[in-house]
Amino acid sequence: MHNLSGKVILITGASSGIGLATAELMAAQGAKVIIHYHTNLNGAMEAVQRIHEKAGEAIAIQANVRNKEEVNAMVEQAISSFGTIDVLVNNAGGGIRQSTFMGMSEELWEETFQLNVTSVLLCSQAVLTYMIPVKSGKIINVSSAAARIGGAGESIHYASAKGAINTMTIGMSKELIDYGIIVNGVAPGIVETPFHDKFAPGDHRLERLSSTVPIKRAATAREVAEVIAFLSSDAANYILGEIINVSGGR
Repeated sequence: MHNLSGKVILITGASSGIGLATAELMAAQGAKVIIHYHTNLNGAMEAVQRIHEKAGEAIAIQANVRNKEEVNAMVEQAISSFGTIDVLVNNAGGGIRQSTFMGMSEELWEETFQLNVTSVLLCSQAVLTYMIPVKSGKIINVSSAAARIGGAGESIHYASAKGAINTMTIGMSKELIDYGIIVNGVAPGIVETPFHDKFAPGDHRLERLSSTVPIKRAATAREVAEVIAFLSSDAANYILGEIINVSGGR
């Protein structure tokens, strides 16, 4: 358990999967949590209800993280509700659908980068508007082990976008530390989340890829959330610009 008492944490893409597990874990550790969602209203509201039932503090805010105006409005609403944002977890993203490299359309490539990379830019810039003046804050970017593996045959677009996030994380960490802001990343491997059913419906992707992991199973969303919570805590104040792999050795 890491003491996150009193910290205000904005988690994008928090209505399911890793984001949801992170929101519930951080609330249990004393944080005030902003659960961002795009279309999954039911998932977001159910998460808020569960957190409230356990005496935690949470609100849900809707936004398209590819749209600057909506992102700015989300951050303004969060500040209005809690007064500050101590930690931003850039978790929103996805693979959209499978494609070979030669079958890749420009539209799929650009949409994948908008969802995974542009969203990190927009959300970070919006939150930094408030973090920089107080010279304090943390940003955790959720990447993927796919950035190292390459995603050949089905997800080069997704892997490339996550590779860009790794580069952004390193660059952001060096630029923003002068303002007292710590930036790190987490790169999950195969995780038991709805991602696989949405990305490759009917492919049994989770089972197929889990067999390639040296530890011989997929991670749980909670196991990834534990690392995000650690990086958000004061215990990680001397860790900067790292991409921590949570991939079972894959």
